[in-house]
Amino acid sequence: MKKVVVLGGGNGTSRLLQALLPLLHDKSLSSLHALIHMADDGGSTGRLRQQYAVGAMGDLTKCLLALSALRGDIRGDEFLQALEYRFADGDFQGHTLRNALLAALELTSSDIDAAIATFARVLQVPKFTGVIPTTLEALTQQVAIVQNGDQKILGRGQHFISWNVNVQEDPSWKPEDIRVGFEEADVPLNPRAKKALEVATHIIIAPGHTYGSILPTLASLGLDNPEVLMHSRAHITVVMTLLTTPLHTVGWTGEDFVRVYESYLKRPVDVVIANTGRVPIELVPGQAWVDFSEGDHLYALERVDAVRKLDVVQQAHDVVPRPVLVHDQAQMEGIFRRLYGV
Repeated sequence: MKKVVVLGGGNGTSRLLQALLPLLHDKSLSSLHALIHMADDGGSTGRLRQQYAVGAMGDLTKCLLALSALRGDIRGDEFLQALEYRFADGDFQGHTLRNALLAALELTSSDIDAAIATFARVLQVPKFTGVIPTTLEALTQQVAIVQNGDQKILGRGQHFISWNVNVQEDPSWKPEDIRVGFEEADVPLNPRAKKALEVATHIIIAPGHTYGSILPTLASLGLDNPEVLMHSRAHITVVMTLLTTPLHTVGWTGEDFVRVYESYLKRPVDVVIANTGRVPIELVPGQAWVDFSEGDHLYALERVDAVRKLDVVQQAHDVVPRPVLVHDQAQMEGIFRRLYGV
């Protein structure tokens, strides 16, 4: 039976989990878990970390809600909507209820894993699925340029790096020269994350912010064993992100993204799902659709029209912009049913 582990964080991972959940329900998958890095330090999560010394809540709670069996029930949907509520003012300004609740559960539990287990029970997350932090401690992300064995730190803090650090400042820097790491270099991999990787038959790298969610997750998996995935027999699929990111991946081809991912995995990927669709949208400078330009690849390249434009309204108290372009969930479910032969 197929045991699937999704790597990433944020909106891309949560939407992919929702797309894969029907495969768990009809027993096409025997398990489905998301491994999420613990370096998020922006917005509500950052304030909770600073004030209460808890873990990185935001991506964990977003993915937990994605797996909830309450979805589709009137009262369940109302409860999930309340958990997503972000307070606009007052003492709770900027906080989501889901983040505050998981923080309280961690403060009254033995560790973040126990807190997640309690929250998952409240949300009625199905058996054989769940969300696992890659480490049991919060991390401080760094990004550095490494050339000729020399390393220079370009920035620290996941939120600051995501929005302020130009890792393409010097045209001589190659994508693989920029490395993500952490100040806490001696933090071990969460035993539950290690076990999930050991038994996984299929691993999926979710779409998302390259230096904000994908690379921090891949880097955190190798904190105490850089070769944790090198000898894995799991089939690895990459769901390619839709757009390049200003300051970080401007001008990258799809092949560039894959090469950088593989430098952390220390092994080739097997399949890449690349979007070919286009929707009318005004892109900001530095954003461009991610395309593959080379003719031959060692991995299978699945080209599909998977993009969907959401009709969203940005709120004044949003910490980061709400996603407008996403991978269509029904399309992604169909793709993985075909890829997995179910």
